[in-house]
Amino acid sequence: MRRITLSILTLAILLQSYAAFGQADRRIRFAKGRTSATVKGTIPAGGRICYAAGARRGQALTATVSSRSGRVRIFESGGTAYTYEIEQSGDQSICVDNLSRATTFSLSVSIR
Repeated sequence: MRRITLSILTLAILLQSYAAFGQADRRIRFAKGRTSATVKGTIPAGGRICYAAGARRGQALTATVSSRSGRVRIFESGGTAYTYEIEQSGDQSICVDNLSRATTFSLSVSIR
């Protein structure tokens, strides 16, 4: 009985981890004629949410994040800001990690 309980608990933890980290990238859409966009959302405790935005080689991608808790970071930089010169055209991934309790956040992304 104890093994079954432990197995079920392990499976539940794995499924929860998959739900928090295994989600497909969410698309960032820029309004016509705009080079920047802001997305807002809620992120669970210890969670990660990834976004994708299309860019061409040579463009600069800049992202900044702010959160109510002050503990949300951009995965790629480990800080609240990130700048990257695009090396290969196509979708670029920007992930935000929550280092604290569930909170709201705002992510601004520009590509120029």
